[in-house]
Amino acid sequence: MALFRKRKIGIALSGGAARGLAHIGVLQVLDEIGVEISAVSGCSMGAVIGAVYSLGYDLQEIEEYIKNTDWRNFLLFSVLALSRAGIVNDYKVEEVFKKYFGDKNFDECSRQFCCVAVDIISGKKVVLKTGKIKDAVRASISVPGIFPPVYTDNGILVDGGLMEPLPTDAIGELDCNYIIASSISFDRDIPVTQATKAGVHQNDNHDIKKMSIQSILDKSMNLVHTQLVQSYIEKADIVIEPKIGDFGFFDFVKGLQIIEAGRKAAIKKIPEIKKKLKIR
Repeated sequence: MALFRKRKIGIALSGGAARGLAHIGVLQVLDEIGVEISAVSGCSMGAVIGAVYSLGYDLQEIEEYIKNTDWRNFLLFSVLALSRAGIVNDYKVEEVFKKYFGDKNFDECSRQFCCVAVDIISGKKVVLKTGKIKDAVRASISVPGIFPPVYTDNGILVDGGLMEPLPTDAIGELDCNYIIASSISFDRDIPVTQATKAGVHQNDNHDIKKMSIQSILDKSMNLVHTQLVQSYIEKADIVIEPKIGDFGFFDFVKGLQIIEAGRKAAIKKIPEIKKKLKIR
């Protein structure tokens, strides 16, 4: 006779740079309706949000930080302080990580947590779940050419989104038997060639020769993300997809609007979530 296995709910948070702030809104709603998240996996910005959430920080506090940060100055400083290994210096990012992560290890999380990176030496995905959280998350956000990579004794780690932009496989390593996915992507019914046009800002007037570097990066990152995410979405029991097509990957100044987009997407899913999880 098979023994009853208690349900263990995990949530996978995709990458998406500024768009990934929508995960905050998603998590807020899940908390409000009583969904008990036991484990979190994250990729890139999903790793940042997942780590903060798993360490037990109040999501409202994080929202206040986003509201009160001078993102234009933050991003301008980062770009002006160029590094040899990327167009963005990670000094400001390291400051934020020191503030929230310090020297905390994975085993200090109130929920199980892991994040994904890619070792460009071995060409394999790496699921990070031991050691210092700040080092693991720093590796997971290292978009090649934008952030400098993280060097280890045996490899060079970059953004996990190159292989698993929505870490539904990774959450399985935390022994979850029910998976919620928060996927920051365009509507899957829209062709990629059409969807990526949303990455071009209004001031570019869709003139290819006048596209800004930011718009080109937006489009490039979205192409990779959209092509890869489909197979990982299919492994989730519940999928929440915030509609963030109006926001660019670097629109941190619109953080509160992006968080609200996450809330709206999760609220629409409440009936399905309550039914499947038998929440009253």
